[in-house]
Amino acid sequence: MIYDLRKDSHNLKENLLDTSTGLPSGINEVDKHLLGFDPSELIIIAGRPGMGKSSLARDIALAIGNPSVGATVLFYSLEMSVGETSQLMLANLAKVNYYSIKRGGITERIESQLDSASAQLSTYNIIIDDNSGTNPDYIRTVLHKQEETISCLIVDYIQLMNVGRRVNRQEEVSEISRELKAIAKEFNLPVIALSQLNRLVEYRESSRPRLSDLRESGAMEQDAHKVLLLHRPSYYDIKLDCNAEDNGEAEIIIAKNRKGPVGVIKCGWVSEWMSFMDWPEEF
Repeated sequence: MIYDLRKDSHNLKENLLDTSTGLPSGINEVDKHLLGFDPSELIIIAGRPGMGKSSLARDIALAIGNPSVGATVLFYSLEMSVGETSQLMLANLAKVNYYSIKRGGITERIESQLDSASAQLSTYNIIIDDNSGTNPDYIRTVLHKQEETISCLIVDYIQLMNVGRRVNRQEEVSEISRELKAIAKEFNLPVIALSQLNRLVEYRESSRPRLSDLRESGAMEQDAHKVLLLHRPSYYDIKLDCNAEDNGEAEIIIAKNRKGPVGVIKCGWVSEWMSFMDWPEEF
């Protein structure tokens, strides 16, 4: 787009004064800081294994795909199958213990909750693709072929993608990051991409992640409009002491935010159905 300020700035003030926000994350405090997820943005959500990246991605998909929002999510699940991803979404929506159900811990009450949540989930505007060969070119092809408008793209996760050329891993991840940013702009939608953090965070005195911990590529830090880092202190307490308990406290660290403040959002983590939520009202 070419924008000529001499001709096209008549609506500039009205656009600036527009207080509508972008698509929701499902966590109120995060949305207050970020003002939602806006079109053309690349949002990186990063954390070490076990921090809940995929869980937060599913939370966001459910928040945006809720029929009351009127938006459609295209969710690329490179780590899990469609079946597992959709089952976890169902457990999340029903607020039931996923692993307990898989071990046969089903009761009439839980079955009733699942029936109700299943009917509800069938109305959500969420499309899941688990093609293991997903790369930026494939995503573009799918977006061009979609008959309905896709409002948000979620990729779980960057390190499982490749570009199909013989380049070193750092160059490859950098290229994927640039391409996802280009897709966000080309299709005018937010692209939310998950990423791993490097292992250095586990060897520091403080386990809280930093922006510099983004794995394999500083390009993600540069390309992203917003970067969210996940931290659950109890995770490390349990690793050190098997008798320690998960107190449900989590942090979403807004490490980069081009349109607003950075900071630490304290939120709740419910391990039973693997979901983040506001603290303490909903916890």
